[in-house]
Amino acid sequence: MARRFVSDFLLPLVRGGTLAIDRPLSRKTVEALARAHGRGVAGLRRVGSHTPDPIETEAAEALARARHEALLPLVPDAPAPGMDEDTWRLGGAVHDLLALAHPAIATGVGSDARVERVAAEAASLASLGPPASLGVLLARHSLLARLPEVVRLDRTVHYWLGKKTFVGRQPPARLLALPRVRNVKVDVIRRSWLRDVGVPAAARPAFVALTEASPLGEALDPLRLDPAPSWGRLLSALCFPASCRLVAGHLVELGVGPVGDALADALYRFVSRQDVSGAYPPTPATLAFALGFLAHLVWLEVVFGGGGDVRHQRDRPGGDVAGRELAVLLAAAERRAPALLRPSDVPPRSELDTRFTQHLARWFEAHRVEESPRWSTALEVADLAAAGAPDHAWPGLVAAPAITDAV
Repeated sequence: MARRFVSDFLLPLVRGGTLAIDRPLSRKTVEALARAHGRGVAGLRRVGSHTPDPIETEAAEALARARHEALLPLVPDAPAPGMDEDTWRLGGAVHDLLALAHPAIATGVGSDARVERVAAEAASLASLGPPASLGVLLARHSLLARLPEVVRLDRTVHYWLGKKTFVGRQPPARLLALPRVRNVKVDVIRRSWLRDVGVPAAARPAFVALTEASPLGEALDPLRLDPAPSWGRLLSALCFPASCRLVAGHLVELGVGPVGDALADALYRFVSRQDVSGAYPPTPATLAFALGFLAHLVWLEVVFGGGGDVRHQRDRPGGDVAGRELAVLLAAAERRAPALLRPSDVPPRSELDTRFTQHLARWFEAHRVEESPRWSTALEVADLAAAGAPDHAWPGLVAAPAITDAV
């Protein structure tokens, strides 16, 4: 029987359910699956005729509906994604990354070579580059949005003669038979794929390529640890007006303090070229946009979130201070390039501009920004950004809803 990749893997990846991890997929295998489904992959010539599997055809229709439903809360007028080349390749890459944790690949003689071969195929499949349009950005995200929710169930069967562990698999029925007589007990451990199982070192290029191809998930969750947020990738999601507005609103809900600190740390790595992942290099224009976007988050908090009080940004568990790194960075920008922090639609010395200025002053004082060990570095970043376009000549912020329209 032909492999049913859509119904067994892609559909539960989006809708939820058990993901069937089979033999690792190569580029050629993915192309063959696409042809068998009745859809040619871009750049390929259809050879011969194939009768589409009705189960796969029905699953593809359900997949399109599930992906569309996933996008509607984000962008109400988003179109339903189809079974295009991106879908097959990204789905194949995810399958191979998950397969790397299978004991048949990850353990035993020759495991290092097996892992490297599968990781190389995953990287080849995932290397699509950043999305070229908003539609591509959303379509790719609709397929991968629930990837952080993937868990592996490891079951250990205890019985009178010992125990056996089944990684991500159901134990055979014979081992569970006569549970009272054989004193059978099953322990189940849920392991998050991203947090607990993890990606082996050989597969890091594949995982980064996957994140570069679909950067919206990273932009919506910059607090996740792996991969750490990269402005080179984030800008691929923020350069479209609709996604820029979507991300900004969501990050304010997560909390400007912790989110701003994560993005400020990422900006230091970006400007020092410690993180060169993604399509965008650290230029004055990209740094100006990044600072403008971070300031935009503070504007939204001031306007909508009661940002006039800085006390909610102070103490948090462990003695850390949420918002300090963001405050240091924006204070440096206020010192060296204040125009980067103020939208062109807010008149100088207006009531709204005064509120924002007073909020910054209180915030900077509360965090003692000039005492930070990063103060001098932040000033250097602001100096570099000051050479960027003063009007934030990027579509994301230019076309975002005007601050004055929101009040």
